[in-house]
Amino acid sequence: MLELKSQRNHEKVLVFLEFDMYSPTTILRGAKVAKAFECDFEVLFLHEAENTYHDGPEVELMNTESKKLSEDLGAKHFQIKEFPTYNKAFKHLVSYIKEGGFTQIVLTHVAESRFEEMLHGSFPNLLMKEMPQVDLHFVSQKVAFPYEHWNYDRGVYAYLEPTNKEGEFMITYKKSEQTIEDGVFFKESATDFDNGIFLSFTNGKKFDSYHVHGLKAKLVADNDS
Repeated sequence: MLELKSQRNHEKVLVFLEFDMYSPTTILRGAKVAKAFECDFEVLFLHEAENTYHDGPEVELMNTESKKLSEDLGAKHFQIKEFPTYNKAFKHLVSYIKEGGFTQIVLTHVAESRFEEMLHGSFPNLLMKEMPQVDLHFVSQKVAFPYEHWNYDRGVYAYLEPTNKEGEFMITYKKSEQTIEDGVFFKESATDFDNGIFLSFTNGKKFDSYHVHGLKAKLVADNDS
């Protein structure tokens, strides 16, 4: 039993996210795997810049939701990176896993067509060939996200407008000439009122957080977050 516990402490979990395979359930599963092994976990979200099917608002919503959920579940580190091609993104993933010393990889499984396997090779097979020393945990993309394990409803794309009161803003769901920020509103699940948090995008890297009460928002200071 002591030997098993010692082995657990040497494990390291990475949750890998990718636009076409995105599912917030993957983050939740990664947190559970890390808890079982009594170790830390990190989240890496890679984007392929040349993919013209990526919708800007949808990408930002995924980025924001995944970052907030990762923080709430205790991820040690969260990173978003964009690459010009699929091959460069895959090379970065392999390098990130090796340099970080990860032993457990949690990712969403998407059934690949025979044509895709012939063109690129099966993604799981490529990953196992490059890193036979790691364990892969696949989460079905069809698994519904169990929001009862989180304090918020699924995020919705929203906008921030100033009000007549200094330091106070209004959350709206339609962009206008008064819009000063785009972002995602997460409504608290335990209330019928429009209370929760609003996270705005800042160059896709930093997220400003706002407390929301009745759709009125106030910026959260760094020492309050």
